[in-house]
Amino acid sequence: MTSQEETIAQVKRANERFYRAFETLDITNMAAVWVQAERAKCVHPGWSLLSGWEAIRQSWEAIFANTEYMRFVITEVAVHLYGRVAWVTCVENLSDAPDTLQMAGILATNVYEQTGDEWRIVHHHASPVMHPGAAMGEADPEFLN
Repeated sequence: MTSQEETIAQVKRANERFYRAFETLDITNMAAVWVQAERAKCVHPGWSLLSGWEAIRQSWEAIFANTEYMRFVITEVAVHLYGRVAWVTCVENLSDAPDTLQMAGILATNVYEQTGDEWRIVHHHASPVMHPGAAMGEADPEFLN
């Protein structure tokens, strides 16, 4: 039986595999980390909800076809477990050029399902950070309702 700490480490590694697959810009690598079923869901920043692996696969193919470079520094990682399901919240610090330090901040929630000994992503939702500090949960009074 796996301890909770070991399971959290496995989920963190699955999350890292997802972002490394993203960086390769290769659909085969991305397919290897996803649950390929109708229950899979994905929301890219600014996109509508995609349902089912086929729609998600097509979205990754379109993104990869129109992207030359992508590197992530993932921060603020928090893992939550619930049986054979886990979700990770994190900040994607994204660079789209090899020689730049400028990064876009994107908030993400990734949901994983345990299948045998593997954790695969079944839901990805990413939203851009619109102002500094928002990624860290700091409220800006100017933006509060």
